[in-house]
Amino acid sequence: MARKSKAAIADDEFERILQSRSLETVFQPIVHLESMATVGYEALVRGPNGSRFASAAALVEAAYRTGRVVEFDWAARAAASRAAMATGLSTDLLLFLNVEPLALDTPCPRDLWPDIERAFAMFRVVLEVTERSLDRDPRSLLDGIAQQRPEVEALALDDVGSTTKTLAMLPVLSPDVIKLDISVTQGGTRRAAIKILDIAYEESERTGATILAEGVETAAQSERARRFGASLGQGHHFGWPGSVPQDARQRTTMPGIATETVPDVRTPFEVLGGRTIGRATVNMLHPLARQVTHGGTRLVEPALVIVLVPRPEVFTAADQRSLEKLAQRGVITAALGPGLPVEPATGARGSSTDDPKLDGEWAVVALGPSAAGAMLARPVAGTADEFEFGVTRDRKRVIAAARCLLRRLDPPPNPS
Repeated sequence: MARKSKAAIADDEFERILQSRSLETVFQPIVHLESMATVGYEALVRGPNGSRFASAAALVEAAYRTGRVVEFDWAARAAASRAAMATGLSTDLLLFLNVEPLALDTPCPRDLWPDIERAFAMFRVVLEVTERSLDRDPRSLLDGIAQQRPEVEALALDDVGSTTKTLAMLPVLSPDVIKLDISVTQGGTRRAAIKILDIAYEESERTGATILAEGVETAAQSERARRFGASLGQGHHFGWPGSVPQDARQRTTMPGIATETVPDVRTPFEVLGGRTIGRATVNMLHPLARQVTHGGTRLVEPALVIVLVPRPEVFTAADQRSLEKLAQRGVITAALGPGLPVEPATGARGSSTDDPKLDGEWAVVALGPSAAGAMLARPVAGTADEFEFGVTRDRKRVIAAARCLLRRLDPPPNPS
């Protein structure tokens, strides 16, 4: 009999942990930086002590490698729920629970649901969306957020600034809590850290989101985070992950968390609310579409550009080159429409869609820091090549159009 490889042995061990639900939970405090009061705890998953999966990183890596992300995610949430109830954690505290984007819009295994349901009814749960696979399946991500948001206290986006995609997706997700990555908290006044802070400020001003600084390890970093505008802090300076202390089981007050909401629309054109500019042909609208992405919108990274075309020939070679150049700059790019391939341009995502709801609509949406623009058009009934159109730079309308299109973007054929 052939001997199993080390990888196969590790996968078997992970399988046993998952099947036996042998996950453990530790808690790390989250504090209000002005008063230094503990206002919540983040539940962090761990494997059995002494095993190769004792750390969260090892568990997550194995979950992605074996294709068991969804079941692992639900098992971790259930373990955290049981632990929070067993410790007698105050129901006035915020309970941060991590969730993988791939698991947001999936059903919970039946054996795990009772504990999760009880905990969600007891605690002020903040679902913390991790940065992993954030842009892989936007449809499931956005649908999952829409489904979960009414059931929880708030939605948080983890490690903002760790990758370009967290910053590009930030306005689309509109989280209630922006968790700044450790590289920002400990970045001082370095240019990269200041740029990310500026993006977080803009989002917080627009939506009312609370800024939380992760990775606070010293008193100086705590003070710097407070001065830079973070309301909440988390890190070793306030406490290492472990059991919940006795005094955290008492009543602690925490202001409510609320953000601006962006309405859902069935088609991008709906965001205009009936306000159109005029009528034009394809040849007239192409330059206007390019102006949105390369001219007046002043698009800089991190950003996203999404194109919807009514028919394949409208997506020209010039459009292809344009998306390729944007992708090379790090912009998240995508093109949708009848007959379009999964990669319509190098570095760009694509989906072939002939959704009758879109009814031949044409849309070009660009969204980035301090920049938002969209050209939106739909065919005029009874004409061969004429569209009624509108242009908007209203950020909320552009975000609504972007969400509408992202929901129609298929995931790539193979896991990333």
